[in-house]
Amino acid sequence: METSSTRKHRPRSEPTPNGRQTQITGNDILGIFEPLSRHAQLTTKQIVAFDSRYATTVRNRLTDLYHAEGDWLVRLSESLRLANSLTTDEMYCLGTDAEDLLKARGIVPSESWVRISRVGGNSNAPSRIFRLAHDHMASHIALDIEIGARAAKRHRFRNHIEIIDNAPERTRTFPKPLRVIAPPTSGAPRWIEPDALIGIDDRYFAIEADTGSESIEGVIKPKILAYREIVASGMIDDHFGIDNLRVLFVTTNAKRMRNMIAAVASIAREGRSTMFGFACRPDLGQLAGAPSPDGRLFTQAWLRAGRDDMRLDLAN
Repeated sequence: METSSTRKHRPRSEPTPNGRQTQITGNDILGIFEPLSRHAQLTTKQIVAFDSRYATTVRNRLTDLYHAEGDWLVRLSESLRLANSLTTDEMYCLGTDAEDLLKARGIVPSESWVRISRVGGNSNAPSRIFRLAHDHMASHIALDIEIGARAAKRHRFRNHIEIIDNAPERTRTFPKPLRVIAPPTSGAPRWIEPDALIGIDDRYFAIEADTGSESIEGVIKPKILAYREIVASGMIDDHFGIDNLRVLFVTTNAKRMRNMIAAVASIAREGRSTMFGFACRPDLGQLAGAPSPDGRLFTQAWLRAGRDDMRLDLAN
Protein backbone atom coordinates (compact mmCIF):
# COMPACT_ATOMS: atom_id res chain seq x y z
CA MET A 1 0.00 0.00 0.00
CA GLU A 2 1.16 3.53 -0.75
CA THR A 3 1.87 5.49 2.44
CA SER A 4 1.85 9.26 2.92
CA SER A 5 5.65 9.28 2.88
CA THR A 6 5.91 7.36 -0.40
CA ARG A 7 3.24 9.60 -1.95
CA LYS A 8 5.20 12.67 -0.95
CA HIS A 9 8.23 11.54 -2.91
CA ARG A 10 6.43 9.95 -5.89
CA PRO A 11 6.88 11.99 -9.09
CA ARG A 12 3.62 13.10 -10.66
CA SER A 13 4.63 11.33 -13.87
CA GLU A 14 4.79 7.99 -12.03
CA PRO A 15 1.62 5.86 -11.92
CA THR A 16 -0.10 4.88 -8.70
CA PRO A 17 1.62 1.70 -7.40
CA ASN A 18 0.04 -1.57 -8.53
CA GLY A 19 -2.48 -3.04 -6.14
CA ARG A 20 -3.91 0.31 -5.08
CA GLN A 21 -7.20 1.20 -6.78
CA THR A 22 -8.30 4.79 -7.21
CA GLN A 23 -11.90 5.30 -6.10
CA ILE A 24 -13.81 8.19 -7.69
CA THR A 25 -15.20 10.47 -4.99
CA GLY A 26 -17.85 13.15 -4.96
CA ASN A 27 -15.13 15.75 -4.55
CA ASP A 28 -13.40 14.44 -7.68
CA ILE A 29 -16.66 14.73 -9.61
CA LEU A 30 -17.55 18.26 -8.52
CA GLY A 31 -14.06 19.68 -8.04
CA ILE A 32 -12.31 18.27 -11.13
CA PHE A 33 -14.65 16.59 -13.62
CA GLU A 34 -17.47 19.15 -13.52
CA PRO A 35 -15.36 22.25 -14.33
CA LEU A 36 -13.60 20.26 -17.07
CA SER A 37 -17.01 19.52 -18.60
CA ARG A 38 -17.36 23.28 -19.16
CA HIS A 39 -13.83 24.06 -20.34
CA ALA A 40 -11.91 22.57 -23.26
CA GLN A 41 -8.86 22.27 -21.02
CA LEU A 42 -7.70 23.59 -17.66
CA THR A 43 -4.27 23.89 -16.10
CA THR A 44 -3.33 22.34 -12.78
CA LYS A 45 -3.38 25.80 -11.20
CA GLN A 46 -6.87 26.49 -12.46
CA ILE A 47 -8.25 23.19 -11.21
CA VAL A 48 -6.54 23.59 -7.83
CA ALA A 49 -8.01 27.09 -7.49
CA PHE A 50 -11.52 25.85 -8.31
CA ASP A 51 -11.49 22.71 -6.15
CA SER A 52 -12.33 23.35 -2.50
CA ARG A 53 -9.83 20.79 -1.18
CA TYR A 54 -6.26 21.46 -0.10
CA ALA A 55 -3.94 22.22 -3.01
CA THR A 56 -1.69 19.22 -2.31
CA THR A 57 -4.71 16.93 -2.17
CA VAL A 58 -5.98 18.15 -5.54
CA ARG A 59 -2.58 17.84 -7.21
CA ASN A 60 -2.25 14.27 -5.95
CA ARG A 61 -5.77 13.45 -7.09
CA LEU A 62 -5.03 14.72 -10.60
CA THR A 63 -2.05 12.36 -10.74
CA ASP A 64 -4.04 9.43 -9.37
CA LEU A 65 -7.01 10.00 -11.68
CA TYR A 66 -4.79 10.36 -14.72
CA HIS A 67 -3.06 7.03 -14.03
CA ALA A 68 -6.17 5.21 -12.76
CA GLU A 69 -7.74 2.43 -14.81
CA GLY A 70 -10.22 4.01 -17.20
CA ASP A 71 -10.33 7.20 -19.23
CA TRP A 72 -10.82 9.88 -16.56
CA LEU A 73 -8.36 12.61 -17.48
CA VAL A 74 -6.31 13.45 -20.57
CA ARG A 75 -3.08 15.44 -20.48
CA LEU A 76 -2.31 17.75 -23.37
CA SER A 77 1.36 16.94 -22.96
CA GLU A 78 0.54 13.55 -24.49
CA SER A 79 0.10 15.19 -27.88
CA LEU A 80 1.68 18.63 -27.52
CA ARG A 81 5.20 19.47 -26.44
CA LEU A 82 5.66 23.10 -25.44
CA ALA A 83 9.07 24.72 -25.80
CA ASN A 84 8.77 26.05 -22.23
CA SER A 85 7.12 22.92 -20.83
CA LEU A 86 9.23 23.00 -17.66
CA THR A 87 7.67 26.31 -16.62
CA THR A 88 4.16 25.68 -17.97
CA ASP A 89 1.47 23.98 -15.93
CA GLU A 90 0.15 20.63 -17.09
CA MET A 91 -3.15 21.03 -18.93
CA TYR A 92 -5.98 18.53 -18.48
CA CYS A 93 -9.02 17.60 -20.56
CA LEU A 94 -12.02 15.54 -19.52
CA GLY A 95 -11.82 11.81 -20.29
CA THR A 96 -14.72 9.87 -21.77
CA ASP A 97 -15.37 7.86 -18.60
CA ALA A 98 -15.57 11.06 -16.55
CA GLU A 99 -17.89 12.61 -19.13
CA ASP A 100 -20.17 9.56 -19.05
CA LEU A 101 -20.23 9.62 -15.26
CA LEU A 102 -21.31 13.27 -15.19
CA LYS A 103 -24.12 12.51 -17.63
CA ALA A 104 -25.23 9.43 -15.70
CA ARG A 105 -25.38 11.46 -12.47
CA GLY A 106 -27.40 14.19 -14.18
CA ILE A 107 -24.72 16.78 -13.42
CA VAL A 108 -24.48 17.86 -17.06
CA PRO A 109 -27.00 17.31 -19.86
CA SER A 110 -26.33 14.38 -22.19
CA GLU A 111 -26.82 16.41 -25.40
CA SER A 112 -23.90 16.94 -27.77
CA TRP A 113 -24.04 20.72 -27.40
CA VAL A 114 -22.41 20.46 -23.96
CA ARG A 115 -19.10 19.40 -25.47
CA ILE A 116 -19.40 21.82 -28.40
CA SER A 117 -19.94 24.83 -26.16
CA ARG A 118 -16.99 24.32 -23.79
CA VAL A 119 -15.00 27.45 -22.98
CA GLY A 120 -11.90 27.41 -25.17
CA GLY A 121 -11.47 26.13 -28.67
CA ASN A 122 -13.12 29.10 -30.38
CA SER A 123 -9.93 30.97 -31.24
CA ASN A 124 -9.02 31.32 -34.91
CA ALA A 125 -5.31 31.88 -34.27
CA PRO A 126 -3.20 30.00 -36.82
CA SER A 127 -0.86 28.60 -34.17
CA ARG A 128 -2.06 26.02 -31.66
CA ILE A 129 0.11 27.67 -29.02
CA PHE A 130 -1.63 31.01 -29.58
CA ARG A 131 -4.98 29.26 -29.42
CA LEU A 132 -4.06 27.63 -26.12
CA ALA A 133 -2.93 30.99 -24.71
CA HIS A 134 -6.27 32.53 -25.70
CA ASP A 135 -8.27 29.59 -24.36
CA HIS A 136 -6.34 29.63 -21.09
CA MET A 137 -7.11 33.33 -20.72
CA ALA A 138 -10.83 32.84 -21.44
CA SER A 139 -11.06 30.01 -18.91
CA HIS A 140 -9.13 32.03 -16.33
CA ILE A 141 -11.54 34.96 -16.62
CA ALA A 142 -14.65 32.79 -16.31
CA LEU A 143 -13.22 30.73 -13.42
CA ASP A 144 -11.93 33.82 -11.61
CA ILE A 145 -15.36 35.44 -11.65
CA GLU A 146 -17.01 32.17 -10.57
CA ILE A 147 -14.57 31.73 -7.69
CA GLY A 148 -15.18 35.32 -6.57
CA ALA A 149 -18.96 34.92 -6.72
CA ARG A 150 -18.76 31.65 -4.79
CA ALA A 151 -16.62 33.26 -2.09
CA ALA A 152 -19.09 36.15 -1.72
CA LYS A 153 -21.85 33.54 -1.05
CA ARG A 154 -24.70 36.02 -1.52
CA HIS A 155 -24.62 35.84 -5.32
CA ARG A 156 -25.90 33.14 -7.65
CA PHE A 157 -23.46 32.27 -10.42
CA ARG A 158 -24.79 30.70 -13.62
CA ASN A 159 -22.44 29.02 -16.07
CA HIS A 160 -23.10 28.77 -19.78
CA ILE A 161 -24.39 25.18 -19.55
CA GLU A 162 -27.12 26.27 -17.17
CA ILE A 163 -27.98 29.25 -19.36
CA ILE A 164 -28.20 27.19 -22.54
CA ASP A 165 -30.10 24.40 -20.80
CA ASN A 166 -32.76 26.94 -19.82
CA ALA A 167 -32.78 28.66 -23.22
CA PRO A 168 -35.54 28.08 -25.80
CA GLU A 169 -35.47 24.49 -27.07
CA ARG A 170 -34.58 25.62 -30.59
CA THR A 171 -31.26 27.07 -29.37
CA ARG A 172 -30.08 23.68 -28.11
CA THR A 173 -30.51 22.22 -31.60
CA PHE A 174 -28.03 24.63 -33.18
CA PRO A 175 -24.54 23.33 -34.08
CA LYS A 176 -23.06 26.07 -31.89
CA PRO A 177 -25.63 27.25 -29.34
CA LEU A 178 -23.43 30.11 -28.07
CA ARG A 179 -23.37 31.65 -31.55
CA VAL A 180 -26.00 34.37 -32.01
CA ILE A 181 -27.05 35.66 -35.43
CA ALA A 182 -26.75 39.45 -35.52
CA PRO A 183 -29.17 41.71 -37.41
CA PRO A 184 -27.70 43.03 -40.69
CA THR A 185 -25.56 45.99 -39.66
CA SER A 186 -23.01 47.90 -41.68
CA GLY A 187 -19.51 47.06 -40.45
CA ALA A 188 -20.64 44.26 -38.13
CA PRO A 189 -20.23 40.46 -38.56
CA ARG A 190 -23.24 38.28 -39.30
CA TRP A 191 -22.93 36.47 -35.98
CA ILE A 192 -21.24 36.82 -32.62
CA GLU A 193 -19.94 34.06 -30.35
CA PRO A 194 -18.54 35.04 -26.94
CA ASP A 195 -15.56 33.25 -25.46
CA ALA A 196 -17.74 32.52 -22.43
CA LEU A 197 -21.22 33.34 -21.17
CA ILE A 198 -22.07 33.69 -17.47
CA GLY A 199 -24.81 34.97 -15.22
CA ILE A 200 -24.61 36.67 -11.82
CA ASP A 201 -27.99 36.81 -10.13
CA ASP A 202 -30.25 38.26 -12.83
CA ARG A 203 -27.44 39.88 -14.86
CA TYR A 204 -25.76 38.21 -17.82
CA PHE A 205 -22.28 38.77 -19.22
CA ALA A 206 -20.46 37.75 -22.38
CA ILE A 207 -16.71 37.36 -21.89
CA GLU A 208 -14.14 38.34 -24.53
CA ALA A 209 -10.50 37.40 -23.91
CA ASP A 210 -8.22 39.68 -25.95
CA THR A 211 -4.60 38.64 -26.41
CA GLY A 212 -3.82 41.62 -28.66
CA SER A 213 -3.69 39.64 -31.91
CA GLU A 214 -6.78 41.21 -33.49
CA SER A 215 -7.17 44.63 -35.06
CA ILE A 216 -9.30 46.99 -32.99
CA GLU A 217 -10.70 48.72 -36.06
CA GLY A 218 -11.11 45.57 -38.14
CA VAL A 219 -12.24 43.02 -35.51
CA ILE A 220 -12.96 44.49 -32.06
CA LYS A 221 -15.08 47.41 -33.21
CA PRO A 222 -17.26 45.17 -35.44
CA LYS A 223 -17.74 42.86 -32.43
CA ILE A 224 -18.91 45.81 -30.37
CA LEU A 225 -21.39 46.74 -33.10
CA ALA A 226 -22.73 43.18 -33.27
CA TYR A 227 -23.18 42.94 -29.49
CA ARG A 228 -25.06 46.25 -29.44
CA GLU A 229 -27.39 45.07 -32.18
CA ILE A 230 -28.25 41.65 -30.74
CA VAL A 231 -29.26 43.36 -27.50
CA ALA A 232 -31.10 46.30 -29.09
CA SER A 233 -33.02 44.02 -31.46
CA GLY A 234 -33.98 41.53 -28.75
CA MET A 235 -32.07 38.67 -30.38
CA ILE A 236 -30.67 37.58 -27.02
CA ASP A 237 -34.25 37.21 -25.75
CA ASP A 238 -35.10 34.87 -28.61
CA HIS A 239 -31.81 32.97 -28.50
CA PHE A 240 -31.02 32.62 -24.78
CA GLY A 241 -34.29 33.65 -23.15
CA ILE A 242 -32.56 36.46 -21.25
CA ASP A 243 -33.47 40.14 -21.24
CA ASN A 244 -30.07 41.78 -20.61
CA LEU A 245 -26.45 41.33 -21.61
CA ARG A 246 -23.23 43.15 -20.88
CA VAL A 247 -19.84 42.41 -22.39
CA LEU A 248 -16.58 42.07 -20.44
CA PHE A 249 -13.38 42.61 -22.42
CA VAL A 250 -10.11 41.60 -20.75
CA THR A 251 -6.92 42.57 -22.54
CA THR A 252 -3.24 42.38 -21.68
CA ASN A 253 -2.14 45.93 -22.54
CA ALA A 254 -3.30 49.16 -20.90
CA LYS A 255 -2.94 51.28 -24.05
CA ARG A 256 -4.90 48.74 -26.06
CA MET A 257 -7.62 48.76 -23.41
CA ARG A 258 -7.93 52.55 -23.68
CA ASN A 259 -8.17 52.25 -27.46
CA MET A 260 -10.95 49.69 -27.10
CA ILE A 261 -12.84 51.99 -24.73
CA ALA A 262 -12.39 54.77 -27.29
CA ALA A 263 -13.87 52.44 -29.93
CA VAL A 264 -16.99 52.03 -27.80
CA ALA A 265 -17.19 55.80 -27.28
CA SER A 266 -17.00 56.38 -31.02
CA ILE A 267 -20.09 54.22 -31.52
CA ALA A 268 -22.21 54.96 -28.43
CA ARG A 269 -24.58 57.89 -28.18
CA GLU A 270 -22.78 60.86 -26.61
CA GLY A 271 -19.75 58.60 -26.19
CA ARG A 272 -21.22 56.82 -23.17
CA SER A 273 -22.13 53.18 -22.67
CA THR A 274 -23.03 50.98 -19.71
CA MET A 275 -22.94 47.79 -21.76
CA PHE A 276 -19.18 47.22 -22.07
CA GLY A 277 -16.68 46.76 -19.25
CA PHE A 278 -12.90 46.60 -19.66
CA ALA A 279 -10.05 45.24 -17.56
CA CYS A 280 -6.31 44.93 -18.19
CA ARG A 281 -4.45 41.81 -17.06
CA PRO A 282 -0.89 41.63 -18.51
CA ASP A 283 -0.23 38.52 -16.40
CA LEU A 284 -2.68 36.49 -18.49
CA GLY A 285 -0.87 37.03 -21.77
CA GLN A 286 1.23 33.87 -21.68
CA LEU A 287 0.81 30.28 -20.56
CA ALA A 288 4.15 30.19 -18.75
CA GLY A 289 3.95 31.84 -15.36
CA ALA A 290 0.23 32.62 -15.55
CA PRO A 291 -1.27 33.07 -12.07
CA SER A 292 -4.00 31.07 -10.38
CA PRO A 293 -7.57 32.41 -10.50
CA ASP A 294 -8.22 34.16 -7.20
CA GLY A 295 -11.59 35.91 -7.59
CA ARG A 296 -10.28 39.44 -8.04
CA LEU A 297 -12.11 40.00 -11.33
CA PHE A 298 -15.38 39.67 -9.43
CA THR A 299 -14.62 42.50 -7.02
CA GLN A 300 -12.41 44.83 -9.07
CA ALA A 301 -13.54 47.88 -11.06
CA TRP A 302 -14.26 47.47 -14.77
CA LEU A 303 -13.77 50.61 -16.84
CA ARG A 304 -16.55 51.91 -19.10
CA ALA A 305 -16.83 54.53 -21.82
CA GLY A 306 -18.15 57.77 -20.34
CA ARG A 307 -19.66 56.04 -17.32
CA ASP A 308 -18.62 55.22 -13.76
CA ASP A 309 -16.71 52.00 -13.27
CA MET A 310 -18.69 48.78 -13.03
CA ARG A 311 -18.29 46.04 -10.43
CA LEU A 312 -19.71 42.56 -10.75
CA ASP A 313 -20.32 42.21 -7.01
CA LEU A 314 -22.54 45.29 -7.13
CA ALA A 315 -25.68 45.80 -9.19
CA ASN A 316 -24.47 48.83 -11.16
